[in-house]
Amino acid sequence: MNTLHETQISKTRRIAGYTLSIIPSLMILMAGILKVIGNEGMLENMNKITNWGDKMLLIGLIELGALALYWIPKTMNIGFFLLASFSGGIIVAEVVAGDIPIIGIVVSSFLYAGTFLRKPSLSGLSI
Repeated sequence: MNTLHETQISKTRRIAGYTLSIIPSLMILMAGILKVIGNEGMLENMNKITNWGDKMLLIGLIELGALALYWIPKTMNIGFFLLASFSGGIIVAEVVAGDIPIIGIVVSSFLYAGTFLRKPSLSGLSI
């Protein structure tokens, strides 16, 4: 049976992995919901990035879909890779908007660290 973590890891590592995975997941969930409902502040931010405001609903749905795949055990790996790509897009969007990409770096760092703590085989490093 597929799980969201590997069985050979310690309880401490599993808890740390889930904690570091839930934080960016909540940030992505909130951003996705705000995009789907058409929040004015989110629309302004999207329009800063080469007028992407008209694509906000689509981007929000993709964001929420990738997040759902990440938290379903059988599709976690593909969800992780989609979210990793998406977090790279967050960094690029922040740079294009003229901001320092702190949020994107935090989201991607926590996502990677949390996932690799829970699924060390996914990292390819055998850690």
